[in-house]
Amino acid sequence: MPDLPTIYLYSAIGGGVVLAIQLGMMLLGMDDTFAEGGDTGFDFSDADADGGNESSGLWLLEMISLRTVSAAATLFGIVGWSAMSAGQSAGASLAFAGLAGYAALYFVYWLFKQVFRLEASGNANIQNAVGLPAQVYVPIGPGDAAGKVTLKMQGRTMEYQALTSAASRLATGEQVVVTEVVSSDTLRVAPASTS
Repeated sequence: MPDLPTIYLYSAIGGGVVLAIQLGMMLLGMDDTFAEGGDTGFDFSDADADGGNESSGLWLLEMISLRTVSAAATLFGIVGWSAMSAGQSAGASLAFAGLAGYAALYFVYWLFKQVFRLEASGNANIQNAVGLPAQVYVPIGPGDAAGKVTLKMQGRTMEYQALTSAASRLATGEQVVVTEVVSSDTLRVAPASTS
């Protein structure tokens, strides 16, 4: 098993490479294409006009995307490795690294949420999603087990929380159709084959 400084180094390098690729794709205007390929980044279509979020208590799940996790991994590795290099104990360096990683995760989430608010200006109408095809991004369990879907609406890729009435779990990548708007940030979907 690798030692702690090696884990910090791999975390910083891995997260940094992913961040650099994402930045390059954003600068080349390929961000939406990348989103369609699996990681939505964060479109933050689930934000109300006032920035609130009505539906779920899954606030941590809401913060997780490839962007936020890669930023967290990068800062986790840099701070942990720096703390170990400065002579801190393994426990202290892990605590500093964990706090820095969470701070990076939250900051990137918050930053993209602010950018989305400026970009969207409340003009995305969730009612337009009914009947549109979507793809499961975070698995959706039966009943009240919310997940997430992405769909093309109003000329861009959107991300919404989703519920299903299907008896079985909808897996990541599964094609679905939006059947109903549950709230300002939550849709109800059904498998595309049975809708």
